[in-house]
Amino acid sequence: MNSRVKFVFLLFVVLTVGMLTSCKGGESAEETFTFREDTVFAINGEEVSIGEWNLYAQPIIEGVDNLYGDGIWDIKMDDDGMMFSDALKNDVKKRIVNVKLIASKADSLGVSLSEDDKTEITISAEDYMERLDAGTIKKYGITEELVEKVYSDNLLATKVYEHLTLNVDTNTDETEVRHMVLQYIMLPKSYETREGETAVYSDEEMQVKKAKLEAVKKRLEENPKLTMKDVETEELVVTEIKADYAELKERLPEEDAGVVFWLRQNEMSPLIETEEALFLFECESVLDEESTNAARVKVIEEREQQVFGTAYAEWKKDVEVKVNDEVWKTLK
Repeated sequence: MNSRVKFVFLLFVVLTVGMLTSCKGGESAEETFTFREDTVFAINGEEVSIGEWNLYAQPIIEGVDNLYGDGIWDIKMDDDGMMFSDALKNDVKKRIVNVKLIASKADSLGVSLSEDDKTEITISAEDYMERLDAGTIKKYGITEELVEKVYSDNLLATKVYEHLTLNVDTNTDETEVRHMVLQYIMLPKSYETREGETAVYSDEEMQVKKAKLEAVKKRLEENPKLTMKDVETEELVVTEIKADYAELKERLPEEDAGVVFWLRQNEMSPLIETEEALFLFECESVLDEESTNAARVKVIEEREQQVFGTAYAEWKKDVEVKVNDEVWKTLK
């Protein structure tokens, strides 16, 4: 399978899980719609055949079988007695509906597949079919035309997503994304007794601990070549973390978190006291590139999903899904 086509297929298998939370008027009964014999369900009149269903479902089913074995399918998922197999069928249906719904908006948005896209899809579909044995093709009703259709729908859905999110702001603030590498010593104000109860150190005991931490700070400041690890003891344990501003605010009061976040390399914080502990931080590195880049990507993706989600919320209001009960009950 071509890497780009494979990418978009996997993207929308993941991206659209659980997005469609309701359908207009629910799922209609068969009497309001005449299905083809091999139709699993229809979305806004477009029928999904057993073969197309299997192209989405079988990779997931095989993955579940490999991970958990055949016994997983008869496990009850809720108090109403829904089996795992039924829950997975519903999930696959939602995934297909989501892809179809998003792809259906391509024309109105001026989005289409290029000739290069179509060529790529044809080559990928041929390659996919060549790797299937005749028994699998016959068993699941898979044709090259169906494979091309699935690839086309997924690529169109990806292009719609990219079109809607093209102008999302990609600028990020340091406080949103920058992760730094810190070392710190923490001296808690409480401890666990032999009986398993929590006891609090006295004020006098905490003053002794505070003096030890101040002595460490002074020693490090007077000896720039030393790091916290060089002065670590059984009591003064050094911990290293990669943290952003939000994570620091979870550990410390906001003002103190800001002091730590703006430390420069090899700079130490003042002694920080919270209700739970005493802290001393040292900045090992202002920037951890890997964590920062990952955070930046996450922020931008969240913005994209917000923009896309607004449009999707309107689209799903007009979705109508009709299930062919006779075929549906025969699926695993």
